[in-house]
Amino acid sequence: MSASPVQASDFTADRLGRHTLLQPRRGYRFSMDSVILADFAPAATGPVADLGAGCGVICVLLAAKGLPGPFFAIEIDALAAEACRRNFAAADLAGRVLEHDLAKPHAELAPGGFGLVVSNPPFYQKGRGRLPPEAGRARARHQLSLTASDLWRAAAGLLTRGGRLALCWPPAGLAALLSGLRAGHLEPKRLRLVHGRKGRPASLALVEAVKEGREGLLVEPPLVAYGKGQQYSPEVQVIYGRLCGP
Repeated sequence: MSASPVQASDFTADRLGRHTLLQPRRGYRFSMDSVILADFAPAATGPVADLGAGCGVICVLLAAKGLPGPFFAIEIDALAAEACRRNFAAADLAGRVLEHDLAKPHAELAPGGFGLVVSNPPFYQKGRGRLPPEAGRARARHQLSLTASDLWRAAAGLLTRGGRLALCWPPAGLAALLSGLRAGHLEPKRLRLVHGRKGRPASLALVEAVKEGREGLLVEPPLVAYGKGQQYSPEVQVIYGRLCGP
């Protein structure tokens, strides 16, 4: 039986500053994580890979930041991948959207061919936490089809020596993340913790690792997301202005 054709009603068109992005109506929705990860990611020349790209928001923001690409967005969910293709076309991004399982090889993903890999991956291990009812949202948040070790293996395989991986991770799993990266020959080089509000525990970790890099981790000043009420902090406002402003 063939898959149902994609309908316009399957998507919503959502504004992110000057960008308008299609997203699956019932799938995972992008958040502030994508914006601050794009800002945190280092500059790079040559191909960029986004592992678990969703609607392609990080690639769009990296292009807005000035990275030339080409961008390769890898996404297992068919509807999210279709949204990503449409967003790439609307933003005139050079690159490819691959509907693909990262645990498997792909002919268009050249080993050692990427200078930068980014990922906002599933945080929660299978069997932990409440599983969202929508399949796309569940895969985006829980390691149902992609484990952490699959992610490190894929990133290390794609990166050239000296290439960089930038990703988000929950602080509670930071020790396992750092040891897993090192075991995969991805040396942690930068760490920045994100706090929802001043004085609160960190809610997110931003990490940059270098393939075959030397030991030495820089811990950057914390990023506080919100000021008064629901207003973004001054630094987050600057980030949004830089990547999403006019």
